[in-house]
Amino acid sequence: MLSAQLSQQLELIQELQITLETETTCLKEKNFSQLNDILYKKQKSLQAIAELDKVLSTDSAQKQIQSDESLLAIKSKIESQLLGCQKINAVNGKLVELSMKSNKHLMQLFKQATGKNSVTYDQKGGLNSASLLGKDIKA
Repeated sequence: MLSAQLSQQLELIQELQITLETETTCLKEKNFSQLNDILYKKQKSLQAIAELDKVLSTDSAQKQIQSDESLLAIKSKIESQLLGCQKINAVNGKLVELSMKSNKHLMQLFKQATGKNSVTYDQKGGLNSASLLGKDIKA
């Protein structure tokens, strides 16, 4: 029973790692159309892992794991896989942070560009920033 639960936990964490690697690819390629589905899958995986962890973290389960070499080996694989997931997730966090900074910078450039092009003057020499140059041309 406990062996099956540990094996299931290992499978869930391996699936999470694949999801995180897919997330990394989407972030690098800026393929945001798939990102929502990936984030949903990631959240579901994390919930399943957390639920199974509640069962595996009881005192009786931990004592049983500590006394059985095969269970300890599976637990060791799980811990190793989790470290890999944490590293990938940290990289993904940095990619999101860089993407947000890049988008913010791009928005500032757009604001500056439209600010320079949209300022015109009326007949009295006053600023008329409401319309873009050439906006009302019908020719």
